[in-house]
Amino acid sequence: MMSDSRPEQLEVLADVDCIDLLRSHDLGRLAVVDKDARPLIFPINYFFDQGVIVFRTDPGSKLDLAVGAHVSFEIDGYDADENLGWSVLVKGVAYDITNWHGGPDAQLRFWPVRPMVPGALDYRVGIWAQEITGRRFQGEARRPKWHDSA
Repeated sequence: MMSDSRPEQLEVLADVDCIDLLRSHDLGRLAVVDKDARPLIFPINYFFDQGVIVFRTDPGSKLDLAVGAHVSFEIDGYDADENLGWSVLVKGVAYDITNWHGGPDAQLRFWPVRPMVPGALDYRVGIWAQEITGRRFQGEARRPKWHDSA
């Protein structure tokens, strides 16, 4: 007989917890929609502060599809020992900030984004968060897989 594998507990994260998680990580996923209305997801290194996610990129799909568009960004984590997971989702609009000069947002171009991928990645994109939500979930205790075959 199959058991229900849905989480035992789902907790909505407070805004401050979502922000702390965004600030304490540097790898997430950018979701955009292509010209044929198909979703695309890209892993990106980022820096988050002041309600803005900044990432670096080269010319191509991320730059072409994200700039000026509504995008989503997600980070998540899972602790197998505790069977505890979490996810933070950011919805916002992306802007090319590569050549911004002056104004209060000019410093965004200098935030310490450290990409793992090779390349110049001379373009910087900022996502201004319009909505940040998060969830934490605790699953039921799991038995090792070898127990299921007995």
